[in-house]
Amino acid sequence: MGTRKESRLESKLSRREMLKLTAAGAAGVTFLQNRSSALPLAAENFIDRLSLERIADRDVTSLKPPVLTDLQTHVWWRAGGIGKMTPRGEGFLKTLAGARASVVGKPVPIADMGRVMFFDDIFMQSETDIAFLNSFGMRAAFDGVDLFPPREAAMIRSMAPARIKVLGCVDPPDGKSAVESLAYQCETIKIDGLKLYPPGPDTRGWRMDDEKNTYPLYEVLRKHGVKNITVHKGLPGLFLEEYCHTADLTRAAADFPDLNFIAFHCAYPWDAELAEQAKKAKVKNIYTETGGMARLMVQDPTRFATMMGTLIDGLGADHILWGTDTPVIGPPHWQIQGFQAFTIPDEMIEKNKYQQLTPEVKNKILGENVAGLFNIDVKAAKKAVENDLLYKLREDGNPLPVVVDINKLKKS
Repeated sequence: MGTRKESRLESKLSRREMLKLTAAGAAGVTFLQNRSSALPLAAENFIDRLSLERIADRDVTSLKPPVLTDLQTHVWWRAGGIGKMTPRGEGFLKTLAGARASVVGKPVPIADMGRVMFFDDIFMQSETDIAFLNSFGMRAAFDGVDLFPPREAAMIRSMAPARIKVLGCVDPPDGKSAVESLAYQCETIKIDGLKLYPPGPDTRGWRMDDEKNTYPLYEVLRKHGVKNITVHKGLPGLFLEEYCHTADLTRAAADFPDLNFIAFHCAYPWDAELAEQAKKAKVKNIYTETGGMARLMVQDPTRFATMMGTLIDGLGADHILWGTDTPVIGPPHWQIQGFQAFTIPDEMIEKNKYQQLTPEVKNKILGENVAGLFNIDVKAAKKAVENDLLYKLREDGNPLPVVVDINKLKKS
């Protein structure tokens, strides 16, 4: 058996060095470094040592979930480029490129955030099996064309059909044309679900429980057997805060109990509100997704543990879905390892009656829950993935690192 060549990302830390650093309280896995001396618990309290050992030993078999599925991935540059952008649209893309640049440590031109970066990040530099490629509309801000159209997402899906699923998009205020577009996406593009975004680059407002703008869209999905609706919640920043809250989910979920409503980004910082609303709801078709929350895991593990414990209590462990928001904060390998090595300290479990992030719970979150919602046959999907070219190229030429230095994620 030949020796694999060293990856440019291969860690220089040995297993012994990693464990020694961790035992000394310095968190050998750099993504779990203590970022604030004010934290009530030291960073090493949030590290599961058995998982850490397995990461250091490259014990892939015991750590890898049955299927690793990323519900939130992006391509931020369409084929042919963008002819004209509004100032808000240009600012939106420059902010995303700047966020990535702060992690990877080099400038990221907007036009680089395309399909080459997507394939490299997701399938060559991480162990992700299946990625949901999220379309993005806001055509009013980008020369009258969706920033990343569903048809282009479908074209990329055709390049690796065992690996890629497509979330379509529409802008609800477009009314009749949005309904017609969504029907086309369901019938012709064969989208796997819908991704909605609150007003941001396009400032026209709407709500998830808007009978005029959104309910006709749900009826289209229902007619075509597409059951999953995802929506950006929380993380206002580039979006209008008024529309990033979660109160509009409960009524929509109650009115369409045969559809599933998935709040992205854990609705942070309104995760507790989401958990409380879901807990009180008469229906159980509200879910949440973790994209973008790895920064919180790094910068404030106490807050991340509180969020996970609260969401699991409010929604249930089978209602939390894995996503990374790649490529905005770099290749997702460090996020995956970070979550695998993360634990909620006993003190927090006892005080708050949280459910622990056991290996079984992590496997649900990392892929089994998404597989169930989107009717993915795990065994068949895994077989298809492990027989494709991307898998073989990564395994033969690009062994994944034990640790990834993400010091640039420090708070500004």
